[in-house]
Amino acid sequence: MCNPVVAAVASVAGTLYSGVSQMQAAREQAAAARMQSEYQARALEFNAEQARGEAEAVSKQGASEQEALARKQRAVAASGRAAAGASGLLVDSGTAAAVEEATELEAERDRDVLRQNYQRQRFGLINQAVGLEHQAEGTRRGGEAYASAVENAGRAALTGSLLTSAGAVAAKWDDMAVGRKKPAAATAHRSFYKGFWGLN
Repeated sequence: MCNPVVAAVASVAGTLYSGVSQMQAAREQAAAARMQSEYQARALEFNAEQARGEAEAVSKQGASEQEALARKQRAVAASGRAAAGASGLLVDSGTAAAVEEATELEAERDRDVLRQNYQRQRFGLINQAVGLEHQAEGTRRGGEAYASAVENAGRAALTGSLLTSAGAVAAKWDDMAVGRKKPAAATAHRSFYKGFWGLN
């Protein structure tokens, strides 16, 4: 016959082992979730840095092209003024001045269009970078929330195992305590019959 104390200890040990195993598995799962979310977040942040770098390059390229266009326009204007002057036209008044002014306005519009195109490109890349950074932050938060939930579930499993073990120990203890005690009435009843029949 199995010793009830040994059975109780084995039952408690099995329950505790199950709880500890679940807790350990939860910790490992949480660590893996944190590692995965951190990896994803860093990849997103790398892409964001790339987008910001592209935005900076676009900004520099735009400035360079605007300056090149302005130099070309100034050269064309100077050539026009020189040609007009060589022809004997008064370049600071009349038709020549009006043509020069119209040409300058057109040149300014061209520079504005070029600048706006590059600004749109830069703005789009900056927005992309910001979106990726927010996504990285959300990925980290989501990974941490999931990991915390898994750890809480593991702790709950361990707590449940401890409570179950405590209940099992208490129940076995009560069973053993009741088994050791003999009711007084039953003892007296058996003593009466032993005495009546002359049994010792």
